[in-house]
Amino acid sequence: MQIKKNVLLIMTALFVGGAEKQYRYIMEALSEKYKVHVLLLNQPLKGEESRTKKYIESHRIISFYQLNGNALNEAKKGKIQGIIGKIRALVMQWLWLKKYVFGLKIDATMFTYVTQLLMVPLLRRMGIRIVFNERNTGRQICDREFKVGLLHKCDKVICNSEFASKYIEEMTGINVTVLKNGIEIKPCLRKEHEGFNILVPARISPIKNQMIVAKALERLKTLLNEDEIALIRCTFAGSCEFQEYKTQLENEIKEHDLNIELTGFIGNMDELYATSDLVILPSYEEGTPNVLLEAYMNRIDVLASDIPMNRVCCTDDGILFSPDDDMELAQKIVGCYRTHKTQEFYDKNYNYLIDNYGINEMKRNYILLFDRLLGLEERR
Repeated sequence: MQIKKNVLLIMTALFVGGAEKQYRYIMEALSEKYKVHVLLLNQPLKGEESRTKKYIESHRIISFYQLNGNALNEAKKGKIQGIIGKIRALVMQWLWLKKYVFGLKIDATMFTYVTQLLMVPLLRRMGIRIVFNERNTGRQICDREFKVGLLHKCDKVICNSEFASKYIEEMTGINVTVLKNGIEIKPCLRKEHEGFNILVPARISPIKNQMIVAKALERLKTLLNEDEIALIRCTFAGSCEFQEYKTQLENEIKEHDLNIELTGFIGNMDELYATSDLVILPSYEEGTPNVLLEAYMNRIDVLASDIPMNRVCCTDDGILFSPDDDMELAQKIVGCYRTHKTQEFYDKNYNYLIDNYGINEMKRNYILLFDRLLGLEERR
């Protein structure tokens, strides 16, 4: 009987955002062929403890190792605390790798953050094949010469968007493979409801730019009458990454008496999608914009910031707005409120999703990636 190869995935935590959701899909796919080990550098985000425990218990075929880092929770307290937390997690990661990797007989590893990139020299000395998986724009890993040098020492650099691929290749000369995200195709059952519901699904963070939505809703008071305003409700659904930013949002909401609810993390987003009339993705940066794709899947009207990552997945330029122009966003919201899109519009979006982001294709691509990396492709 052939002994399974060992693959190590290094993550900040199981539940944080879209990148971690994709990693869960990947580890489940790889576990069908490889012995998968997952190193979790940090304690779960507050509120995610039970969900993390349930996931680990229901995936016993995968081996999980939980370190005691707290960078995710400490980052909410401010920039300095966040940096200290990352340094502490980096040290714990280094010590764990030195102590356990040889015993686990790891053949290949994959990770996605700069702090993990610093482990490359150690991993190479251990004879482990290395995959760096860029989940964002590529800018952060190409802004320093030492980072570029570490990228060159990886066996494979991959990303989830054409934009990031081209950027990294231009900055480093590395041949980058694009492996698109996978979306589990399971549209929610839409429900009848009163009013006009706006959903902004993202962790509370400056990079996710929820503030422009709050400012746009304030602008609506000059564009709609009181009866129309009364029908509009907005939900910011996502865990808090930066407490200071959350406080700023709460102050903005209170000062202008805006009908916005901050729900914190939502385990079952289908319940919100089922009664949403408009989804807004106002981010300054994205890798693959999963929120945009999920709106397509659920046949919901959507507006997205005009950034390269969103533009690539945009089926209609009319959904784009400047992430710094709250009046433009307000006018786009009014357009969505007053004019319902045609069935043809929703069908086009749904078909785009099916053709480009099926989860089974993503899973096959990751298995093939590690097969090639470990010289197993010919045995497929």
